[in-house]
Amino acid sequence: MRTPSKSPAAAALIFSATLTLVAAVQAAVLPQKFDGASPLEWSQRLADSEMKRLGNSLEAGGSNPKARWDYSPGVLALSLVRLGTATGNDAEVQFGTRAVASHVNADGTIRGYKLEDYNIDNIPPGKVLLAALDRGGQNEAWTKAVQTLRAQMTTHPRTSEGGFWHKKRYPHQMWLDGLYMASPFLAQYAVRFHEPALFDDVAKQIVLMDRHSYDPATGLFWHAWDESHSQSWADPKTGHSPHFWSRAIGWYAMAIVDSLDYLPVSQPEMDSMVNILQRLADGAVRWQDPASGVWWQIPNLGTRPGNYLEASGSSMLVYALAKGVNQGYLPREKYEAAILKGYAGLLKTFVKPNPDGTIRLTSICAGAGLGYTMSNGRPRDGSFEYYMAEPVVDNDPKGTGPFILAGMEVERMLAKQTAPLAIRGWDSLPAVLANIKAPEFPARDFPITDFGAKPGADCSDAIKAAITACNQAGGGRVVVPAGEWLTGAVTLLSNVNLHVGKDATLRFIFDESKYPVVLTRWEGVECMSFSAFIYAHGQENIAVTGEGTLDGGADWDTWWSWNNKKDGVVRQKAARDKLNRMGEAGVPVAERVFGPGSFLRPNFIQPYQCKNILIEGVTIIRSPMWELHPVLSQNITVRGVKISSHGPNNDGCDPESCRDVLIEDTVFDTGDDCIAIKAGRNGDGRRVNVPSENFVIRKCVMKDGHGGVVLGSECTGGIRNIFVEDCEMDSPNLDRALRFKDNAVRGGILENVFMRNVKIGRVGEAVLTIDLLYEEGAKGAFQPIVRNVQLDHITSSGSPRVLYIRGFPGAIVDHIRISDSEFDGVTQTEVVQHAGTITFRNVTINPAKAAPSLNSVPSTK
Repeated sequence: MRTPSKSPAAAALIFSATLTLVAAVQAAVLPQKFDGASPLEWSQRLADSEMKRLGNSLEAGGSNPKARWDYSPGVLALSLVRLGTATGNDAEVQFGTRAVASHVNADGTIRGYKLEDYNIDNIPPGKVLLAALDRGGQNEAWTKAVQTLRAQMTTHPRTSEGGFWHKKRYPHQMWLDGLYMASPFLAQYAVRFHEPALFDDVAKQIVLMDRHSYDPATGLFWHAWDESHSQSWADPKTGHSPHFWSRAIGWYAMAIVDSLDYLPVSQPEMDSMVNILQRLADGAVRWQDPASGVWWQIPNLGTRPGNYLEASGSSMLVYALAKGVNQGYLPREKYEAAILKGYAGLLKTFVKPNPDGTIRLTSICAGAGLGYTMSNGRPRDGSFEYYMAEPVVDNDPKGTGPFILAGMEVERMLAKQTAPLAIRGWDSLPAVLANIKAPEFPARDFPITDFGAKPGADCSDAIKAAITACNQAGGGRVVVPAGEWLTGAVTLLSNVNLHVGKDATLRFIFDESKYPVVLTRWEGVECMSFSAFIYAHGQENIAVTGEGTLDGGADWDTWWSWNNKKDGVVRQKAARDKLNRMGEAGVPVAERVFGPGSFLRPNFIQPYQCKNILIEGVTIIRSPMWELHPVLSQNITVRGVKISSHGPNNDGCDPESCRDVLIEDTVFDTGDDCIAIKAGRNGDGRRVNVPSENFVIRKCVMKDGHGGVVLGSECTGGIRNIFVEDCEMDSPNLDRALRFKDNAVRGGILENVFMRNVKIGRVGEAVLTIDLLYEEGAKGAFQPIVRNVQLDHITSSGSPRVLYIRGFPGAIVDHIRISDSEFDGVTQTEVVQHAGTITFRNVTINPAKAAPSLNSVPSTK
């Protein structure tokens, strides 16, 4: 895989949450304060304190001659990198990176590291190097270093079931600690270097550890397990160590949530891993100290003399539980109170001020293990007395790193109003539908004729007056009665339903002066340009309904002439190219002003940054370009609409950077894609960085069009969780049924797409097209990813191919599955280039009649 030069999609897998943390907080109610500061501020305070205290002492050649490559400074370094990435503080990112990278020699060897030791504790610092590479670091030495760590785990000794030994000198033993050491690194490595088989190994380790360490009686996990049952500390019957240790359980919890950042949702063990996390969370909450909210060194022995409240395990558990909620693996309503109590307990119990204004984290167990002896001669026998005998220190990185991470995740939890849906397949469909509810309106009508509208005349002012009156009255319907009515741009306001009655036609005038310049998104780039024919900005509860017709009046003499490629000179090209350059250069949106003379055609219907939208029943014809184009909006229902428009770029429905969208019972007969889901273009898409997610498309008919359901090509912010079912797609002029369009300039992750019970007649190219060489192709620095695509019960009567898949080295096309489907009339060879796993199960492909090949057998059909 090539090494991208900046912000590749692989980096987004772990940083996608933290990159938008500050923006999320600013957009929501300010998060709860704890002792006068937000969780993120507490993380920042401890980070600043540790950077001041440590200086360069973690670096090779720094002030500490004992500095070494080790998991302990590695977890602090990683937390600083994540914090700096979230807040834009490059000093923290560089501090954390230097703490690890300084131990890597120019030839990629690691100072003091010996692969033959097979010490799993040597793996975690590699996560900091992977993060640096994902941010665009062009460093061959770092690449060689992480490949060395990967090589260690390739030959690392294992139990008979394939579980990693903790170290070569600890034979046959799996420790909870070791899961954090190796699993998230291997999962991240698998994404970066496109080694998906590693996902199976990562999942196996987590499941094996649960199998051999979980104690149903307490809901806790034993610190370690010896397969041979021969260690002095091991129970001779079970192999368990004698006690539970809060930090070991914390390591395991962090291993699960951090590994899940990278595993595809199609991973077979995904449900098992989430169930393990839920059981771990239940056990942790059960043994949370009710007085302090944190956890004891030996969690189930509470106030037994000698036991103490311990900071590192407590920080790890708060981090893992909060991240589990934020990622949708744990229900917020069940765990939020315990998380907040735990976080408040961290501050009250462990955080202390220093005379110089910095802070410190106290009561951290310096280290605990099993086997061999301590420096004072005490055996590490796993007894209660042993765990109490280990030194208790301040500011150990095993505590400070998780504390910083815990604050980030608690802040993120408080900034979110709802947790994301953890989508894993069709079983998630009811949860997606539960979030989509069409708005309702008061039973009040405001006929446009009451405001001076006359048939056949320009009714722009009358419609505006009716909408204003309806809004000021608290909402209702603005009614367009039977007849033909002319208008310019219509701007909807909250609680207004523009109702176009039966036998009514609302026809839009071709006159640039009738369409004011507003904030819009044009082919994925924000700018100031012509208002859509029907536009709303920042409104709630809006609708366009009725049995009437919306006529855009576009033809080759009006709007379509602005993009008539047959003219030789395309009139929109100069402005289009200029806008794209502005987007890449980061020109402020307010300065990207187009409009009259620019020839950038308006969309038909565009709610912009709106909530609760309904478009129902109307017929839409002759659109300038994209017909339905909600942007940065949420809770959208499109139902029973008929779209027939065959001009250039006449996409039917293009939700962009939208969430919770239902499109049903709609007919598409278009000059471009029927449904094209989008999420911003190139640099401007990365600036806005909002995905499209949680779509249901059902019972629709797709006739003419470039594609039935399409993801892209404006997809930089990512597209995920798309459900398509019970649709019909059939036309000699329909090119593809399901299409993905992306490239290395767009980037973005397109994932979790599920299609079932779709009947396809004829398509011109393929049933499924994944084209990652679209337009600019591989000539870019941003990795395109398409993964977890599932087609079930699909039939087609005629297509050149079933699959047309074009990837390139460094792009990812993976986990494509087709089952219980039949494809007839296939005429050409399948095209599959640079793809990962593609699975057919119970699939029939019947070629069109052709001359038989040698040794062929007759078709059974």
